[in-house]
Amino acid sequence: MTNVGRYTRSLWDYFRQDRTEPDIRLQRAEQSILLKNMGSKKFRDVTREAGLVDLGWNGDAGFADLTGDSYPDVYVLNMEGPNRYYENKGGSSFVEKTERYFPKTPWGAMGLKFFDYNNDGLMDLYVTDMHSDMAAPQAAAEEKQKSAIVPSDEYLQGGANNVFGNAFYQNLGNGRFREVSDALNLETYWPWGPSVGDLNADGYEDVFIAAGMGGRFRYGINSLLLNNRGERFLDSEFLLGIEPRESGGLTQQRVAIDCTGAGRRFGRCGDRRTGRMSVFSSASSRSSAMFDADNDGDLDIVTNEFDAPPQVFISDLAERKKINFVKINLAGTVSNRNGLGAKVTLHAGGSLQTRYVDGKSGYLSQSQMPLYFGLGESQNVDSIEVRWPSGKRQVLTRDIPVNTLFTIREP
Repeated sequence: MTNVGRYTRSLWDYFRQDRTEPDIRLQRAEQSILLKNMGSKKFRDVTREAGLVDLGWNGDAGFADLTGDSYPDVYVLNMEGPNRYYENKGGSSFVEKTERYFPKTPWGAMGLKFFDYNNDGLMDLYVTDMHSDMAAPQAAAEEKQKSAIVPSDEYLQGGANNVFGNAFYQNLGNGRFREVSDALNLETYWPWGPSVGDLNADGYEDVFIAAGMGGRFRYGINSLLLNNRGERFLDSEFLLGIEPRESGGLTQQRVAIDCTGAGRRFGRCGDRRTGRMSVFSSASSRSSAMFDADNDGDLDIVTNEFDAPPQVFISDLAERKKINFVKINLAGTVSNRNGLGAKVTLHAGGSLQTRYVDGKSGYLSQSQMPLYFGLGESQNVDSIEVRWPSGKRQVLTRDIPVNTLFTIREP
């Protein structure tokens, strides 16, 4: 369970003091917590004995088995400072090994997702960085560039070891990662959490990023990045109707100030002495979920908007063309009942697709549990392999249904 900090009174303390005094942020740090399920509806705090004490501003965390031992390793974000990676030692404890795998991490991270972008069977890691974009104004032409950080070294708390923007770590195998966010066109502006799924059912997972800060900051677009067969991600939000926002427009009324009374203290009324003054802000999204909402075989997107109703994007892909897909629901018996932590590999049409079951959909959100595999032009599945958290290996090679949802039960 991730925590940010102790702010029992209000966030006003953060903007008034903490933005200029890093030591205050450290004093108010609230460690994240690992709760072990003891059964019988009881949990126990095992944070310290497991070696997972983390005092960063942890807005999100994710897990994947990067060592291949069936035990999930953990990556923990820090909203303002270095992130941390903890390697799982056989389910008994965690050891912090950030420097070994990720020597430079995003400084202002907000969301993350492990997924295999190039279908090589290895889990890659995408981390979005929103807070670095707050450091200096960026023109529209600079939205695909890393932020030009201006705060002091004291404020950045060792910023020399950070990336000031999104990071994408390509898994090269044998414990080696390479940061390739710019080469893959994965830098975005004002990003919160990423949602990942195969939106065009071609066998490669795509990325949707909820974005924008609202308030006094300028409008920032939500990004829809289509995966061009593991070579590069293509900006597609305007092409596919995600942008510009239609629900509520680009701006929205945030508050109405009573200039007759106490509202004057906010300083927005100017010379006005009576009546109400509307204060507007740019529209912004905070999180998203990606799933087949209308059960027609393609993936849809729902966003959570800041001070506005959600957006619901229903894909018309299945109406435009015949698509092939497989949806898989895992049912654990020895492992947990949802198969969380399982690795599923699907072979079809000479290609390989890998999914790690984490139920995760970026910052403050979770998509549906069933896994979705687009099959492209393939109409059959050659095999499916499941590596369960229990260590069991299960292989299916016959009578695999397509264009439907089916359940694989752990033997």
